[in-house]
Amino acid sequence: MSRKIGVRPWIDFAFRKIFGKRGNEICLISLLDSVLELPVPIESIEFKNPFSMKDYESDKQVCVDVKATDQEGRIFVVEIQLVVNLSFAKRALFYACSAYADQLGKGQGYGELKATYCVCLLMRRLWDDRQLHHQFRLVERTSGRVLEESIEIHTVELSKYNGRGESVRSAGVLEQWCYWIKNADKHSEGELRALLPGLPFLQATAELRDIQAITEEKEMYNSREKAVLDYEANLIDAQREAREAREAIENAQAEAREAQAEAREAQAGASIAKAEALEAIENANAEARIAREAIENANAEARIAREAVENANVEAREALKKGEAIGVEIGSIQLLQRLIGLSVQGQEELRVMPLEDLVTLRESLNTELQNRAS
Repeated sequence: MSRKIGVRPWIDFAFRKIFGKRGNEICLISLLDSVLELPVPIESIEFKNPFSMKDYESDKQVCVDVKATDQEGRIFVVEIQLVVNLSFAKRALFYACSAYADQLGKGQGYGELKATYCVCLLMRRLWDDRQLHHQFRLVERTSGRVLEESIEIHTVELSKYNGRGESVRSAGVLEQWCYWIKNADKHSEGELRALLPGLPFLQATAELRDIQAITEEKEMYNSREKAVLDYEANLIDAQREAREAREAIENAQAEAREAQAEAREAQAGASIAKAEALEAIENANAEARIAREAIENANAEARIAREAVENANVEAREALKKGEAIGVEIGSIQLLQRLIGLSVQGQEELRVMPLEDLVTLRESLNTELQNRAS
């Protein structure tokens, strides 16, 4: 049985080597053409931040996006995301606008601005529908007129693609890239060449083979894969803790509402008692004094209930903030320890530490990383 490639194209190291390395322009052009379907085809591209192994070897912060321009001067920004949060759409818009605005240098006019295309390949669901590819453009609402030569954002949610190997050869190019990105690691090189014999796919498959074969690149890929998967796990843990904290707040609020309802009932009872007491005054001053004491006690209970509600809300908010802060600090510490090459402390070991100690540890690790980088 042929050996499986075992390299996941959606890990940032592999993705940038395949689609951002000089010599692999054919791969990026094929991917962009399948997503954008431009009226003027892409004939050639120039990488603005070409892949370099030295960037990863130096432990400096590596840009995970692929940026390029074509023969028309159009700008393309391509990224792949494993984790998709609620603010991702706004983030994509921000970076697309930044890429568009960054074109102008000193002395240049707005007429020189070229169209900017942002392509986001997402390993998780962003939109609540079954549509694989979403395209966003600047459009006039009434007439439908498109503001040409401006900004487009495309999202391709790979989690929604479930194509099978036996049908991929007859699928469209975009579906073929979705299959290849999601499943290339599960095939041998020969199987991939037979399934997708087009030149861009052969070139991309050869890059995966080289990553597997070259020890230095495979070690770097393994390191990046572990960092990505650990980050996702830490984020999932933080989200779970946030959900638990929100549930605690909701429970506290429910208890507070119940306490308020009881307080209102107590106040209503007190009003009844007061009315009865007023009627009873004519017959017995002693009974009136007892009724007034009951009213005062009920009011005191109501105040205690309100204070309990306020204390519960404060404690719940503090617990949420602290839980989120601890989760973020733990994730940062583990990532810094891996980047520095230290033994990575486990979640359980770090979670018992006070938040102040976690902050101090993270700051010291960050200082050490900066010292090493310099």
